[in-house]
Amino acid sequence: MNIRVCTITMAEIWGMYIGVKLASELGIRTLVVESDSKCAITLTQKMSPEIHGNSSLIRSIKELLVKMEDVKVRHIYREANFCDDTLAKLGQEHELGIKFWEQPPPYLFHHLLADACGMKFSKIAVQ
Repeated sequence: MNIRVCTITMAEIWGMYIGVKLASELGIRTLVVESDSKCAITLTQKMSPEIHGNSSLIRSIKELLVKMEDVKVRHIYREANFCDDTLAKLGQEHELGIKFWEQPPPYLFHHLLADACGMKFSKIAVQ
């Protein structure tokens, strides 16, 4: 599956769909979905999908989520999303398609360790 060229919001929504679909296929019943795209969260949680150009994709996400027992969908700040950002940047270097790992790739070790330790990072604005 390749989504080709799209907006950042649509890439986030596609990522959410693929992740939720995989969780559903694996029989996961308790799930936390996090995204640094407030727009994607709003589209999948609060707004009627019919008003959006990809309403069928948004509706599919909602249908998958409603089948799970305990689901939390929440916005997180970009600074808390290091693993996703790292994978997205490195994904540009790989062939098209979806890639799954049995174990996290080694270059995520420090980000995962920081997350497990509850480390917080501040956003620094340079003017």
